Amino acid sequence: MHHPTLSSALRHPRTQMRRFAAEPPTLSTLPLPTWAGLVGIAVGVSAVYGASLSLRFPRWRPTGGALWLALSAGLGWCVFGPTLLLVTRRNALTCAHACLVTMAYGEAVLVSGALANLLQAHTPRHNQVDPLRFNLATVGLSNVVMATVLALQLRELGVPARTTLLLWMVALNGSGALFFQLFQQVLQQETTA
Repeated sequence: MHHPTLSSALRHPRTQMRRFAAEPPTLSTLPLPTWAGLVGIAVGVSAVYGASLSLRFPRWRPTGGALWLALSAGLGWCVFGPTLLLVTRRNALTCAHACLVTMAYGEAVLVSGALANLLQAHTPRHNQVDPLRFNLATVGLSNVVMATVLALQLRELGVPARTTLLLWMVALNGSGALFFQLFQQVLQQETTA
C-alpha cells in the first residue's frame, strides 16, 4: 500500500483517492503521520482563525472565538462523517482521508482570513473593510473550496458530485449552523465575564 506524505496528499488528492479505490486502507495501513499532520492543520488553523475574530470584533475574546469555531466545525464533521458513510457506503478510512484533506484546503482559506484580520486590526479605521462581511465571505469561500475538493475526491470513488454536495449542505452545514448557534453561548458568556 502506498503511504501518502502530507505534501503528496495535498498536492494530488484525486490520485490518492484512485489508489484508495483500488486498495482501500485498513487500520494497519493507515498513513498515520499524514493524518496527524492533517488533523493538526484542521484544529490549529480553525483555532487561530477563531481567535483572530477578536481582532475585528472587540467584544470577543480570543479563547472564546477559537473554541466557538473549533467546537462547532469539529462537531459538524462528526455528524457529516457517519452520514457520508451511511449514504455512500464507501470505505470509512478512505472517506476519513478525503475529509481530512478537504479540511486542509478549507483551512488554507481561513489562515489567509486570520492574516487579513491581523492586518486590518492595524489599518486605520477609514481604510478597513467591514469585519462582518469580510469574515462571512472568508468562511463562505472556505466552505465552497472544501465542498469542491471533497466532491472531486469522492467522484474518484464513484460518488456523484450532486450526492456529495447535498450531504455537504444538509449534514455538515446544517449541523454546523446548529452548533454555531449553541456554542455562541460560550462566546457570549466569556465577553460578559
